[in-house]
Amino acid sequence: WGPDNHIWATERIGRVQRIEPITGNQTIILDIQTNVASGGEPGMLGMVLHPDFETTPLVYIAYNFASGFNIRERLSSFEWNGEILENEVVLIDDIPGGNIHDGSRLLITPDYKILMTMGDRGQQGLAQTINNFNGKILRINLDGSVPDDNPFDGEYTYTYGHRNPQGLTYGPNGILYSTEHGAENSDELNLIEEGRNYGWPNVEGACNTGAEINFCNNNDVREPLAEWSPCPAVNDIIYYNHPAIPAFQHSLLMAVLGGLGGGFERISQLQLNEDGTE
Repeated sequence: WGPDNHIWATERIGRVQRIEPITGNQTIILDIQTNVASGGEPGMLGMVLHPDFETTPLVYIAYNFASGFNIRERLSSFEWNGEILENEVVLIDDIPGGNIHDGSRLLITPDYKILMTMGDRGQQGLAQTINNFNGKILRINLDGSVPDDNPFDGEYTYTYGHRNPQGLTYGPNGILYSTEHGAENSDELNLIEEGRNYGWPNVEGACNTGAEINFCNNNDVREPLAEWSPCPAVNDIIYYNHPAIPAFQHSLLMAVLGGLGGGFERISQLQLNEDGTE
């Protein structure tokens, strides 16, 4: 939802739509289909507008592209000229991608850093290795550089041990939440804490087997707030606290793709406790 009271939406094929919410009129403001590798899970993914958009009209977008026979990913900024997005600046290029598990959701923090979710691209062991992009939530300066105060010196890694996080939002009291796809079981809702390990692939969901408990104790694993089995395929989340729908106040609203858990695609309401920790 843009500060111009329009809806901004990426399309996986490589387009950005700007939608007038009253009439539903849609305008294509960016079309880079020739640059985007789409089909299956890859494509144009996360997008976020600069928090000072009126004075700094930049839009940040993550998308996949082809490099030879390989899928890669990049994070770019585009300028909004009032009619279209133009003047792409590549902030991070040549991120390893794959046919599955590319993430990617973007969010800008109160201290003006970009958070970017990255899946494990189907290579599970990468999630536990600090010095790569995959299976992580990354923290990035707005110019694409590594913040000096990141938890791991010289690395974009903010949290690790993720399989394929595709939801990211702030809730009450600055709490950060993420949703994550599990492997047939244990889709997760996580409370994100700087520098923490979220367990994948050694832990699925809560630490509740002997091997998982041992790994969690030795690796400071943060267990999820909630998990679902079999996987309903959880996707994006927002925090809702508006008086328009009183029954939804102080809740996370979560898009569900209707995966292995059966049922239909839906929006789920997750009511939070008073401080947002359960």
